[in-house]
Amino acid sequence: MSFGRVGSYNTISVGAPVLVRRAIALALARWGAPPVRVVLWDGSELISGQQPPLASVVIRSRKAAFRLLSRPGLQFGECYRDGSIEVEGDLVGLLEAVNRLSEPRASMADLALSRLRGLFRTDSRSHYELGSDFYRLWLDSRMVYTCVYFRDPRADLETAQLAKLDLVCRKLRLRAGERVIEAGCGWGALALHMARHYGVTVRAFNLSIDQIAYAREQAARQRLSSRVEFIEDDYRSIGGRFDAFVSVGLLEHVGKRHYSEFEQAD
Repeated sequence: MSFGRVGSYNTISVGAPVLVRRAIALALARWGAPPVRVVLWDGSELISGQQPPLASVVIRSRKAAFRLLSRPGLQFGECYRDGSIEVEGDLVGLLEAVNRLSEPRASMADLALSRLRGLFRTDSRSHYELGSDFYRLWLDSRMVYTCVYFRDPRADLETAQLAKLDLVCRKLRLRAGERVIEAGCGWGALALHMARHYGVTVRAFNLSIDQIAYAREQAARQRLSSRVEFIEDDYRSIGGRFDAFVSVGLLEHVGKRHYSEFEQAD
């Protein structure tokens, strides 16, 4: 069975799920249809471009395909390194062709691809399980992962992250004695900041075992364990009564199709 010619793609064989093949085709369109042959784990193929392929990219598993679709710029190299994809042919020529063709373009392909990516996000467990030692190499001393707030362009990372934490607290209009829920607490910096500087008690939820262990250790060191509880659990388990709810940088892990569910938990 064959899909035949679809735009500039000749889709051969059905094998792998239609959604995966369609997502890969949209990604190739976004990059300007480079001359490449993509071979999926079941042997089905996609041929991109009008010129003979410079190389064949062999995707060894469904997981590798999802990794490439989620963050192609990062995951292509990671998958190539760990062997979950292989390249047969002119790798350098292929990369040069992609770079030449992949100038930003507003198109239906971009929109469709972003929607398809959202379907593949089903779990909050991810790159945070790499371990705190890795992140400690380049984060500030509080291990704040999300974007900074530069009130002064001359500020260093430490100052900018502290300014961000305080900005979030001011927006919440926290008052001493209030009960706060945080969904997706990372390494615990915001929860600890709220407790120490605003006199609130915090229940902070996170699925990352490593992050929760680090946050609990910091709470003990700062003598805040009685006011900050770090809970290794999903945001959907949040319940009870509280005065304020906060979540910073969690939406990308929730996934678009779960936004309404997240709002209800909130």
